[in-house]
Amino acid sequence: MNHPVPAFGTAPQAVRPAQALLRLDAVAHSFGGLEVLRNVSFDVPAGHIVGLIGPNGSGKTTCFNIVSGFLRPKGGKVSLAGRDITADTVQQRSRAGLVRTFQTPQVFEHMTVLENLMAGCHKATHAGVLQAMLRTPASRRELAAMHDAALACAGKFGLERLLQHRAGTLPAGQRRIVELARACIGNPELLLLDEPSSGLNSEEIELLRAWIVRLHQEGMTILLVSHDMGLMTICGTAHVLYYGEIIASGALHEVQADPRVREAYLGV
Repeated sequence: MNHPVPAFGTAPQAVRPAQALLRLDAVAHSFGGLEVLRNVSFDVPAGHIVGLIGPNGSGKTTCFNIVSGFLRPKGGKVSLAGRDITADTVQQRSRAGLVRTFQTPQVFEHMTVLENLMAGCHKATHAGVLQAMLRTPASRRELAAMHDAALACAGKFGLERLLQHRAGTLPAGQRRIVELARACIGNPELLLLDEPSSGLNSEEIELLRAWIVRLHQEGMTILLVSHDMGLMTICGTAHVLYYGEIIASGALHEVQADPRVREAYLGV
């Protein structure tokens, strides 16, 4: 299937106030006696694309898991829009507008694309399990609203022809777009993308890049982790993790030229 590729150019980075939407203050974490994050502090300004890079084992996944609520840090604080969310659950953060994708696309493989997209509406629902089982008027209204939202999302992401396909039968690039669409169905404040180009070919990566830039141009704030430096060029700012510490921050070309970064990546 040929997806529509949204028009994009260089993602604008200075068109909105640099108010921090996400803030990490002195975040620390360890597993047993192994310290994996030490005094990690950085901001993700509202309306920007910010990159988090570093060699394997640098602590990026642990940092992402702490931001998204899958781990609670041993020290420090995570704030979203000025509110301390350090102790919030994944579900509470999702309802507050923070969502993430995973290195391997997380789709419900035995469900259709339509059902996957409808699942992305869960945080906006209020009817309980009993109401859903009894198909009360409230639950039917919510189901209809979820269906309409999923159709609109499918139209935006060019997934209309795949709605009745089981997600597990799709190639990697299409599964990634389904996951991205599901994450965006509620217009989150902050989107965390964990190695989104993993397993994709060059054409699929270019399409993914186009969608990320379009979402940013529509106002979404994005924190991106990727080893693909071509994809990372869409970031206005990048922070470099190395053995659990931020060793450099700035524009991508600046951190790439930083001697500490070159030593961390290349041993030079």
